[in-house]
Amino acid sequence: MTDADDTLNPKPVPSTLGERIKAVRIEWDWAQDELAEILRVDQASISFWERDKIKPSGAAMVALAALFRTTADALETGQDFVVPKAPSRGEGKRKSRPLPRGICLPVGQIPGQVAVVDLATGDLSAQELSEAMINLGQYTKDGRKIWIVVE
Repeated sequence: MTDADDTLNPKPVPSTLGERIKAVRIEWDWAQDELAEILRVDQASISFWERDKIKPSGAAMVALAALFRTTADALETGQDFVVPKAPSRGEGKRKSRPLPRGICLPVGQIPGQVAVVDLATGDLSAQELSEAMINLGQYTKDGRKIWIVVE
């Protein structure tokens, strides 16, 4: 089947968030543990997400959307969602294929700002670099984990 055939007979959009996550993982020929490794979560989380037992945190939704090259809204609602083509990982058995190096999280559109993802709450915010550094110090003192994304 060619790409043109895919256009003529598009696959229906999976109806739930969990089904969309699973559809991408299956299309990409990834095991749950592979997806878990790249997202830095445990395999059980992937299983729960795919079965719609729990919903990914805000930070996980942002990471999934970035990995799947879509928006968090499209991933969550299914509106305008398309299962993306798999990233190139070469041929061979699953375990021998290298995982992508990381996930590129979206950064605010305002120049000079960085994205800060609070891993405890899943909140994503755009902050000035100086503000993010102050918050990093406070979060470290509090034992909290965050991602600071600088583009």
